Amino acid sequence: MKKKWFLGLLVVAIVAVFIAVPALQAAQRGDLDKDPVAKRAKLQAEIEAMRAEIKANGYTFTVGVNPAMQYDLDQLCSLRTDLPLPTMHMGDALINSEGISGAEALPASFIGYATSIKDQGSCGSCWAFATIGLMESMILKNGGIEVNLSEQNLVSCNPWDWGCNGGYWANDMLVSPGAVMETCFPYTATDAPCITTCPYPYNITSWAFITTDDEVPSTESIKQAIYTYGAVQTGIYAESYFQAYTGGVLNVCRKRPRYSNHAIMLIGWDDAKGAWRLKNSWGTGWGESGYMWIKYGCNLVGYAANYMIY
Repeated sequence: MKKKWFLGLLVVAIVAVFIAVPALQAAQRGDLDKDPVAKRAKLQAEIEAMRAEIKANGYTFTVGVNPAMQYDLDQLCSLRTDLPLPTMHMGDALINSEGISGAEALPASFIGYATSIKDQGSCGSCWAFATIGLMESMILKNGGIEVNLSEQNLVSCNPWDWGCNGGYWANDMLVSPGAVMETCFPYTATDAPCITTCPYPYNITSWAFITTDDEVPSTESIKQAIYTYGAVQTGIYAESYFQAYTGGVLNVCRKRPRYSNHAIMLIGWDDAKGAWRLKNSWGTGWGESGYMWIKYGCNLVGYAANYMIY
């Protein structure tokens, strides 16, 4: 009887710990939010620790306090590659057993097409920003105009229950019904109700992966897709160095990252740097005015890379 009583107390204690620890962590974050001076001091201490690590290892980038660091990383990085992927309008992969059809000689450096940097705020909608950003790039490349399309439409109107809690590639929505203008459905960084009265002035024809949805294609294959189509959207494993990045070539790379948690665009490369030009959705105060250089093959950059036909 005593043994059962003891085991019961033990179970209760373990459950209490699982409840109390996250609550304590949330309370601590709340306390820091209420005390901007303490929060900035904590961030500065983290930055100094990163800088010491960068200096000790001779890394080639810089870090600093930037606007993205006001959020927890899991608020920003919500690419959910575990979700079922809508593929009704997906075409054939660019790379097959015969390689790239009509592949061109590639330059040592290249910058494709990208529209203005946006800011997803505290909503985990990176998936929507990468998808819309890629479509905007396709319109810029093929139509010569920069349009501002609505990410909120994807967040609020997708039929898969995705939102600020995360999502995957929403490319199918851009084939049918298409994309709406930002002016009709402005971004709110919330799971706002869907607006059903907006027109859909833009559509893509189809989309496809460079190879498959569960791997990082070769560097040459990604380059060929960017060179041919102007840009690609991909996953990446983003961590604290990525969040604090302010310039240079990010080359702190996890040996075996297990998953991709953030959606970004790759718009170019530079072989002299050995790096991709990455477009993010954390505003112009992050990185190099919203962009980053990141070492080829680092942190699953290029995971599930895909392109659109406009």
